[in-house]
Amino acid sequence: MLRFVATRLLTVVPLLLLLTLVVFGLVQIAPGDPAAIIAGPEASPEAVEQIRADLGLDRPVWEQYLSYIGNAVQGDLGTSYTTNEPVTEVIGRALPRTVTIAVFAMLLAVAISLPLGVLAALRRNRLTDRLVTGAAVVALAVPPFVLAALLVNYLALGGLQLFPPTGYEPLSEGFDEWFRFAVLPAIAIATISLAELTRQARGSLIDAMEEDYVRTARAKGLGRWWIVGKHAAKNAAVPYVTVLGLNVGRVVGAAVIVEAIFNIQGFGQLGVDAVLSRDLPTMQGVVLVSGVIVLLVNLAVDISYGYFNPRVRAG
Repeated sequence: MLRFVATRLLTVVPLLLLLTLVVFGLVQIAPGDPAAIIAGPEASPEAVEQIRADLGLDRPVWEQYLSYIGNAVQGDLGTSYTTNEPVTEVIGRALPRTVTIAVFAMLLAVAISLPLGVLAALRRNRLTDRLVTGAAVVALAVPPFVLAALLVNYLALGGLQLFPPTGYEPLSEGFDEWFRFAVLPAIAIATISLAELTRQARGSLIDAMEEDYVRTARAKGLGRWWIVGKHAAKNAAVPYVTVLGLNVGRVVGAAVIVEAIFNIQGFGQLGVDAVLSRDLPTMQGVVLVSGVIVLLVNLAVDISYGYFNPRVRAG
């Protein structure tokens, strides 16, 4: 298993280099001159040239790229054009808000989709199965921003007023306060992933229960739940975990709109603001951190294959 993990870790290195190349290329292909943006519309050509030299933009592209990688490895992602703060500090304030809500959303999706998927699979073609699959289809059809607006209207601004309509409280202020502000955004973000994972859990378990080794276990007189937990679950988990990993990117994308609705000022909103203000260093930092998160999640999914399926380790 250690050799398998080490091999997978090595495959991440070229992907990280490719990611840095793409992020660095944002500056090269972005319209406008970063030095002119910083200097402002009233700056003289001499001032613009001086800023360009200070930023190292007058050097060859390959030197700029190597310098960018060296600084990024040390945690230096540049300075924000709009706030004049280090990009790492700007991201450090916004990222925990999105990460905590996203993790909460994925935990909700997993905790609900697994029992619903298993229940639908074990009651295939019965009323329970039809209800679960029908609800999943409906959930897939509702965009996160529509669901977010409905949640705010009925649970925050309506007669119930169970939760705050906007804002965010960090975990450091207490779990109860954080939960009150995080639950509605998490539900809005998690719903589509929950529906996909439920359908995947159902389909994967149905396929696993039709394998020959399950028929053999039944012939030995083993109980249904023992067969599911001991034999079928691991094989059914591989496609489920794959879909779970793919949904991380969807969660990050949904967070952009949902954070705007709930005025959370998180990582997604930071990226939108950076694009609108043409804050290139912050844009680069947001894309780089997002890419690293997706790579790490995919790495964790890849490593999990070795646990669920020993044949992957042997290969």
